[in-house]
Amino acid sequence: MLSHTLVIKVEINKQNPYFYCREVLPGKFLKTINELFLIFMSNRFSKPSRFITYYLNHYRWQLIAGTVFIIFTVFFQLLSPWILRYGVDYIESTSASNSNFLLTLIYKILGPSHFQSATLVLAGIAAAIVVVTILGGFFRFLMRITLIGMSRKIENEIRNDYFSHLLKLSPSFYEHHQTGDLMARATNDLDAVRSMLGPGIMHLISTLLVAIFSVVLMYKIDAYLALWAILPLPVVAIVVNRLLAKIHKIFGRIQAQFAAVTAKVEENLTGIRVVKSYVQENNEIRVFKKLNRELVKRNLSLAKIRAMLRTNIEFILGIGILIVIWVGGIQVIDKKMTIGGLVAFLAYFSMLAWPMIALGWVLNLWQQGLASLKRMLNIWNETPDISDGPLKDKTITQIQGEIVFKNLSFKYEKDGPPILDKIDLKIPVGKTLAIIGPTGSGKSTLVNLIARLYKVPEASLFIDGNDVNAVPLETLRKNIGFVQQESFLFSDTLAENIGFGLEKADIAEIESAAEISQIKLDMDQFPDKFETIVGERGITLSGGQKQRTAISRAVARHPKILILDDALSSVDTYTEEEILKQLKTVMKNRTSIIVAHRISTIRNADFIIVLDEGKIIEQGTHEALLKKKGLYFHLYERQQLEKSLAEL
Repeated sequence: MLSHTLVIKVEINKQNPYFYCREVLPGKFLKTINELFLIFMSNRFSKPSRFITYYLNHYRWQLIAGTVFIIFTVFFQLLSPWILRYGVDYIESTSASNSNFLLTLIYKILGPSHFQSATLVLAGIAAAIVVVTILGGFFRFLMRITLIGMSRKIENEIRNDYFSHLLKLSPSFYEHHQTGDLMARATNDLDAVRSMLGPGIMHLISTLLVAIFSVVLMYKIDAYLALWAILPLPVVAIVVNRLLAKIHKIFGRIQAQFAAVTAKVEENLTGIRVVKSYVQENNEIRVFKKLNRELVKRNLSLAKIRAMLRTNIEFILGIGILIVIWVGGIQVIDKKMTIGGLVAFLAYFSMLAWPMIALGWVLNLWQQGLASLKRMLNIWNETPDISDGPLKDKTITQIQGEIVFKNLSFKYEKDGPPILDKIDLKIPVGKTLAIIGPTGSGKSTLVNLIARLYKVPEASLFIDGNDVNAVPLETLRKNIGFVQQESFLFSDTLAENIGFGLEKADIAEIESAAEISQIKLDMDQFPDKFETIVGERGITLSGGQKQRTAISRAVARHPKILILDDALSSVDTYTEEEILKQLKTVMKNRTSIIVAHRISTIRNADFIIVLDEGKIIEQGTHEALLKKKGLYFHLYERQQLEKSLAEL
């Protein structure tokens, strides 16, 4: 016996359905088993079957109920031709000499005297067909409302999980993926997956049941005729198999092209001002038409394959009907089969014909769904570069704001050029650091690493003495107010944009933050004051107003660390001075980092560093750096000259 017991903890996060396992007891053998388990479970969506099973399991009772309703629907569907058989046979013989369950039932209902009336018996047979049809329709309704409803709920859950997963991915992921493509996977591809899991499952089960039991009942009526009837079916299987392979391939290409069209639309609408400024409307329309023509071309190719699929199936099954009528007619003439039996046989063969056609349609749905699912899984199996790893210390729930860089070097790509090289720097709590340097010197990269927007090398960046990789991401980022170079605003009200980082913002907090950034001075320009909708990406605001709104959003959180990455570049010098005066109070007890190109913005900082080609080449106060007569001094001289020329 093993001396240890393997204990595995499995956590399921419904917002991001990846499994994580953790070994509780030590041991080399147990670690090996645990690692294998981890590899399997962490890759749980690597196969479409695992994805489908995961979500269907959430609605297993609806799936079971829907399957039961399918069985009842198929039962009553198959019962109608059997009743019709008895009815035709009764009309043919106009007697009750051939006893069967239907006539026995009618006999018990009508009684001996009324059963002698052929009219009443036929009325009973007709009533039986009506009742069976109504019951079939009732269970068909329940079947559809249950399984289609299930697919809609699954669609909702998948879309929520997909969106949640996208938000967890690192910024570097979005540098290599187009927004339009990601949107296409969340809409068009997801709809194909829903169709596979709803109508696809429903019709697959029902058509298989109808096909199997139709063949059984056909053999029950006349085995010899059934053998002749199923002769064309292998040909149907061959045709379906070949055409479905083509459908899968073409549909994947269609979805990829649809993503390209969506991406082009999103890109042009987002950059509409640039398109108009450079008078490129006609050129962009021409490119869009080309993409759209290719999409139409691929859709037409799919339509041709679908048309061939259905036409070939109908043609082959039409040959089967001719065989049934020919051979069955001979059987009836030779008295080996009744007319009612032939009518029922034809009805069942017609039912068999529909499943063959429907099966092609269902398999088509599955091929489309699987092609779309594989596209979604390509994104879903992406793991964030930045996450709470093994160094995470859950005991860290607050930070004070001391930042220390120790010999930090950083590259965006493993084999790429160094962006930052051997950075050694300490920023005490409550102090203001300013960073200046030429374009491309690594200023933004340095501050992005503080918020772990990129992967930080271990033991190179410390917050309050803790490796930044040990600080939980949520704790770290909740304590940072970050105004980035590009001020992004949501298509919402001014108040909602300012209070975006707050769990519950009141108007007093919003007004206070707006006063600090000086955006409150522009309230007269906004028709609804703080309730003014700023438009997509803040399109109704000027560049300076966007930056000031972003500053308000950052200071409203009362962060321990405030980072302004060239956040005053679009603001005039007078407004800049007023904002900096207001920020002095905010930054008094907070660690602040200001990245700027204008020396006027940073001259009053406690400490200034000059970056060039990823290295700190100068550091000190404003006065100390001027005395060094280095790069900082030359930048100052040039800016002073530009200011003098502008005044002239």
